[in-house]
Amino acid sequence: MLVLALTVSALAGPWVLRRAAPALVRAPRTSAALLTGSVVSWVITALALGPLLAWITSGPVLLPGSAADVCQRCLAAANPFPTATIDTGIPAAVLLALSALGAAGLAIMVGAEAHRQRRATTRTAHRLRVWAEPRQVLGHSVLVIDDSRPFALTLPRRHGGIFISKGALRALTRDELAAVLAHEHAHLYQRHHLITTTVASICRPLRWLPIMAAVEDALGHYLEIAADDAARRRVGTPALASALLTLGEHAHHAGHEAPLDGALHALGPDRIRHLVQPHTGPAGLLAALTTTSYLATLVLLATIVYLPYLGAALSGCA
Repeated sequence: MLVLALTVSALAGPWVLRRAAPALVRAPRTSAALLTGSVVSWVITALALGPLLAWITSGPVLLPGSAADVCQRCLAAANPFPTATIDTGIPAAVLLALSALGAAGLAIMVGAEAHRQRRATTRTAHRLRVWAEPRQVLGHSVLVIDDSRPFALTLPRRHGGIFISKGALRALTRDELAAVLAHEHAHLYQRHHLITTTVASICRPLRWLPIMAAVEDALGHYLEIAADDAARRRVGTPALASALLTLGEHAHHAGHEAPLDGALHALGPDRIRHLVQPHTGPAGLLAALTTTSYLATLVLLATIVYLPYLGAALSGCA
């Protein structure tokens, strides 16, 4: 059942997320939390496979006498299944060790990816700060970049926060500029960089799994919409839609810019359409409920495996 749940969610997850998009886009912050929870839950549940198989299978004893006795006593204390085990020829110690090694290996890869992202963001900040000067614009502390191309972006607060180009200050009206700054402020206030770094650090080493690639690709879109929602509550939809159109038009004419790692500034698809004609009705609700149910199922299955081990450890395997 655990293997089936993991396999189905890994392969069918992208299709379900696409079907759920009309519902998820109406609550982007909740959707971002759901996506983050889904990748964490999938990984934790996958790592529970070794401890689960150690309960229901048996094999030769590898550990020396006293260590084997302790291991067997702890397995017996944690095992909730009264049925006999299946002899697979694989020692229980190997199953537990594989799970522990998998967790350690993944922790190393996630840490390395997080470190790589921090370095990339630092390089981007150093590159932008060369041309930037601090200024107060419509009540926001920003760094103004001496660049004729109109754009605005946000880096983590310790790397400067909101950056806006002189081209954007010239191209945008006062209301449009207020909308753009409110959007970028929402990225900072809602800690979108922390969410992005956490999810990307977990997903990138596992992008060969369809669900991981789909979650990482979708997360940025929902965070942009969450920032849009915060901005239009402050300045209204017309000003924000007009600002996005102005920046998008200039970006199109300027061609592709060099990538700025760690910056949140994407003009993703469907942003304007969501602003002026948001989704209504039941579209996507069934798929969203399916996604939530799957997430709850994974959490429940993982809890069923880990709690008995925790209880056995706390009781001294008595």
